[in-house]
This record gives sequence, structure tokens and C-alpha cells, in this order.
Amino acid sequence: MTKEYNITLGLTAQEISSIQNGEITKFHFLPTNDVEHEEKISVSIKQVSEDSTLSECMNLSVDKYEIIS
Repeated sequence: MTKEYNITLGLTAQEISSIQNGEITKFHFLPTNDVEHEEKISVSIKQVSEDSTLSECMNLSVDKYEIIS
């Protein structure tokens, strides 16, 4: 079975400008008291060359954390 992942990242004009200027390289989406989800998502951005392989351009890792008390 082939897995397909689709990601849409909504960015403001200022965030896009900051990426172009090298000021932003990572976004963190963390749960707050205002939302129902508990997932923590980080997206890193890096520059690659035109002939880069898919594995050089993209990496997906999923970690499950367990709280031990």
C-alpha cells in the first residue's frame, strides 16, 4: 500500500519574507488551552539544490512520547 502525505502550511507575508531572509528556519505548532488537540508539530525549512533527491528534500519522523510519573 502506498501512503500519501499532504501538508498545507499557511504563512503570512511577513513569515514568507522572514524565510526568504533566512530569519525563520523552523515552525513549532504546540497545543494550548484554547485548542482540543495535543499534537506537537515542528516543521523545519532548509535550502536544497535543484538536483537534490527526495530524501534530501523531505524527512518525516513521528515520535510518541510517554509521560512516566
